Amino acid sequence: MSTFTPTVSVVIGVYNGADMIGNCLDSLLNQNYPREAYDIIVVENGSTDNTVEVVKRYPVRLYQSNIRGLAPARNLGLSKSKADIIATTDADCIAHPDWLAELVKPYVDPAVGGVGGAVLAYNNGGGRSIVEMFSDQFAPLVNFVSGENEYLPHLVGAHASYRRRLLNQIGGFNPRMLTGEDIDVSWRIQLETGAKLVYAPDAIIYHHHRTTLTGLARLYRHYGFGEIQLDTMYGKYPDYPRDLRFQLRRILTQTAVLSCYVLAALVQQGKKLAGKATPYDAAVPGLWFLIESNNIRGKIEGLWMTRFMRDAQPILDMDRAALIERLYGSRRG
Repeated sequence: MSTFTPTVSVVIGVYNGADMIGNCLDSLLNQNYPREAYDIIVVENGSTDNTVEVVKRYPVRLYQSNIRGLAPARNLGLSKSKADIIATTDADCIAHPDWLAELVKPYVDPAVGGVGGAVLAYNNGGGRSIVEMFSDQFAPLVNFVSGENEYLPHLVGAHASYRRRLLNQIGGFNPRMLTGEDIDVSWRIQLETGAKLVYAPDAIIYHHHRTTLTGLARLYRHYGFGEIQLDTMYGKYPDYPRDLRFQLRRILTQTAVLSCYVLAALVQQGKKLAGKATPYDAAVPGLWFLIESNNIRGKIEGLWMTRFMRDAQPILDMDRAALIERLYGSRRG
């Protein structure tokens, strides 16, 4: 192992995660990294299940927040840390034993302000639902996206890390954002400090994909809403690639394709009845219809609330409980 061992605080925000948080903490407590060089901070977000009781079984620091949302939870964890690096992951994630060791390597370069790695589908060998298989094939979490119609690279909150001093310098995560706060903090680190982000492919987190149709639909509604919010907030930058016309064209294109998914679903169901298509193949067009229609729905809601991308303030000022219920419902699926 390298002698370069910066201290790390792993911060996990959790809400009703009793069924998954134990496996997550087990993986974090079994890292191939000096135990004295990292700690684990869990911020519980008002759970109604026995998340707190589960977490108390582990040698981690537990704090409770009355403000729901990942941004306030991560900020509370940030405020309790004195480590060099703040790493974030989620309760539905499992860390590879070498995760931390690989994640910190790029920080040997002082110009690096943030590092993220691979997010792979978790498979416990017990079989996966059709929704999980679809998410893994067509809609995985991808770190460090930057390309056509994309802005600066960003890290997903399920697998991200930053220098603590830089997070403090920019004021931490935006606590008024319920969605897109991970992208926002990545962009602000780069824009406000000049630091660069790095992708570490050998740092691996395994993620439990959505297992239900309801959870998948809600996720893509959330994505659509968040994209409009970010476009509204960052559209003032001259090199920002997405404006109102771009989003209206994209929504029209997405809407036009929905009828194709309906036709494909009918064809695949016929093939399934004839024994020429698997249940998974038959379900794929319907799942595409589900995520695209809900993504459109989220974008339309975002456009309405931002007065067609003129002002993000109404979203930032909206009652958190009402926005949480709109985007997430009472519990993830």
